[in-house]
Amino acid sequence: MCTDSTPPVLAEGLAFRYGGSGGGLVSADLRLDAGVMAAVEGPSGSGKSTLLALLGLILSPDAGVLRIAGTDTARLAGAERDLLRRRSIGIVLQDLGLLGFLDAWENVAAAFGPRLGRHRAVARELLGDLGMGELADASVAELSGGQRQRVAVARAAVKKPALVLADEPTSGLDPDNADSVMRALRACAERGAAVLLVTHASAVAQACEERYVLDAGVLYKAGTGAGAHETADEGALG
Repeated sequence: MCTDSTPPVLAEGLAFRYGGSGGGLVSADLRLDAGVMAAVEGPSGSGKSTLLALLGLILSPDAGVLRIAGTDTARLAGAERDLLRRRSIGIVLQDLGLLGFLDAWENVAAAFGPRLGRHRAVARELLGDLGMGELADASVAELSGGQRQRVAVARAAVKKPALVLADEPTSGLDPDNADSVMRALRACAERGAAVLLVTHASAVAQACEERYVLDAGVLYKAGTGAGAHETADEGALG
């Protein structure tokens, strides 16, 4: 469990290389504090997806130190890593991964496991906080792209994780829906999570307190380092 002095994420010299392709992450130093939204920008192939997979405990690093909610992940066995992920990390996938045969609130409650009814109240309450209360009983197949994205954010946040990761959360959305999704992610930070998103949209990154750039597998704080160029403002979110 995070305390006020323990950052949800602390990474030092984090690296991962794929077998024959040579791609991956060369080096990343990163500290994310509770209640902060941070963005990572970078071109395709720069290592953004690899960084998310490492922080989400889906991949294990080849080098470096990664602490999630104060826990040194290198010391964990596979089952312990899975437990830490379930307890402390919420992930918003680019393809969302929502279950089409479930209603909106059921998709959110599914974060706790198969006994959905036990978590109906908390799932519906969070959807209400994210402006989705009137659609809690709607099938996700009936929702717009932005609405489905907010359901995915609610599912990631419902267990009050220390860290929320979002992969291109506004991709393909119109400005109004993109703004709604960003407000939902902001709500996660206000609930005490550190929020990290990867994006190609400069306007999305500018809405975050902290900005990073990945260039050739190396993570820089925006405005520092060889790769930390400021991208041109691309206009509206999404």
